[in-house]
Amino acid sequence: MSDLSHAEAVAEEIRTAIGRVVRRLRQESGMPNHQVTALWWLERHGPMTASGLAVTERITPQSMAVTLAALYDQGFVDRTPDPHDRRQILWSVTTRGREVVVEDRARRARWLVTAIDEELTGEETARLRDAARLLNKIMDRSEAGGA
Repeated sequence: MSDLSHAEAVAEEIRTAIGRVVRRLRQESGMPNHQVTALWWLERHGPMTASGLAVTERITPQSMAVTLAALYDQGFVDRTPDPHDRRQILWSVTTRGREVVVEDRARRARWLVTAIDEELTGEETARLRDAARLLNKIMDRSEAGGA
């Protein structure tokens, strides 16, 4: 087996495993994933326009408007005129929305901690930590403009 085909096999296993983990973590959320993701972006990056948020999420502005309207109705986001362009609206996370983000992250983390504790040995947990570090190394290079 050549190195390339071995790398391809490893890449496929990683892609499949990550996909399964992500889907399972999404099940732990108490709200639809598109709403949680919009809240996360706003919480991490501060106020944004609906169109800017739509670009980051790779969805249509119309879909983002529906998501933000639902979050607004629940009191998770607020809207204010953009001080630089009064025609634009900036969306931001409210205190209640920030609490939802924190609770959501904690719920997902609890599930993962429990799964690791119940399913893996100490040695396997250490190997998983090493794998996480390696994945982060790949992502650091990728985000810096590498492969």
